[in-house]
Amino acid sequence: MRWLKEVLIIIIASVLLAFVYNYFSPKSLDLIPIPPEIVSDDDLVIKKSGEEAKQKAEGIEKTVSYEQVKARVSDPNVLIIDARSPEDYQKSHIGSAINIFPYADEDVYMEKIFTEIPEGKLYIIYCNGGSCDLSHKLAEDMSLAGYENIFIFVGGWEEWEAKGGKRKYSSGQ
Repeated sequence: MRWLKEVLIIIIASVLLAFVYNYFSPKSLDLIPIPPEIVSDDDLVIKKSGEEAKQKAEGIEKTVSYEQVKARVSDPNVLIIDARSPEDYQKSHIGSAINIFPYADEDVYMEKIFTEIPEGKLYIIYCNGGSCDLSHKLAEDMSLAGYENIFIFVGGWEEWEAKGGKRKYSSGQ
């Protein structure tokens, strides 16, 4: 029985230590996930330079819904960016999305950001959805590179596929 008490004490101490560490960590995990706030259609427009800086300073992450993405798939002023792996992108992707994988070789990744992303558009970035952080990393790097009007489709590929969104297959499929 004594070993059982010791094991329970170790487990309880470990759990408490984990909660304390998470509380003080700069990249703490949400114990109760808060769903992101979706922007209104009125906010889903290309804004002039400088307006975006205010939102960045306030730490606002702009997210869009499936319906908002679907309505803008063919809009020439919108660039959809698939942040999933090149293999997943090759299988299928949303509309005319381009693929920029944040964990590719850094030189290739940064070159793609500066050469394949035209300026002055509205950018919608997606990855697999759910707990996928690829779109967030790409959005952060694009923002640091000076791009504005960046939105994240948090439902990502999982939601797009589940709701029957049209897919495009890369050549060779």
